[in-house]
Amino acid sequence: MKDLKKVVEYLFISKVRIKIIRLFFLHPDVPYHIRGVVREISEEINAVRRELLRLEQIKLLKSERKGNRLYFILQDSFPFYNELLSMVYKTFGLGGEIIRCQKELGDIQFALLTKAYTKGIKMAMSDIDLVLVGRVNIQSLTAAVQRAERQTGREINYTVLKESEFVLRKKRRDSFVLSMLQGSKVMLIGNEDELMM
Repeated sequence: MKDLKKVVEYLFISKVRIKIIRLFFLHPDVPYHIRGVVREISEEINAVRRELLRLEQIKLLKSERKGNRLYFILQDSFPFYNELLSMVYKTFGLGGEIIRCQKELGDIQFALLTKAYTKGIKMAMSDIDLVLVGRVNIQSLTAAVQRAERQTGREINYTVLKESEFVLRKKRRDSFVLSMLQGSKVMLIGNEDELMM
């Protein structure tokens, strides 16, 4: 698939809605008030208000009044939360960069974003956001990661494993590889069933 952004635009009619969904999923723990969303996505306030209310109506967002402002926050209990999260991360930011640059990156069997990245859950500064398995062109990878860091405004930690090293560490039940396999993840390249085998 050449351009996943086009696919998302065909699936979701409203470009304002796409921008709002992207904003909330890329910053899952940040509450936004209407004017904050308008500033972030550069769209007209009435269109933003209408889409926020629609997303609240289907329970993707929850609103809460603080003083005279109404704040919206993402609800991870939404039935299609993981599917939307996967779509957003495959289309925008780091995941979008990896998918777009796949050929330049080398011969990659698997590429995935970890829960540390997608859910913003960092236990330590050393938590890994992106894992690639295969023969990787490090210069191309570094350029893609730097572009994503500029887009998202956050530092990205990644690790690259040769396929033989990945297989060996999986056989030895290496704690890093096991936690990566067992944790929630967004597969960018490769099949999750094959990753687990």
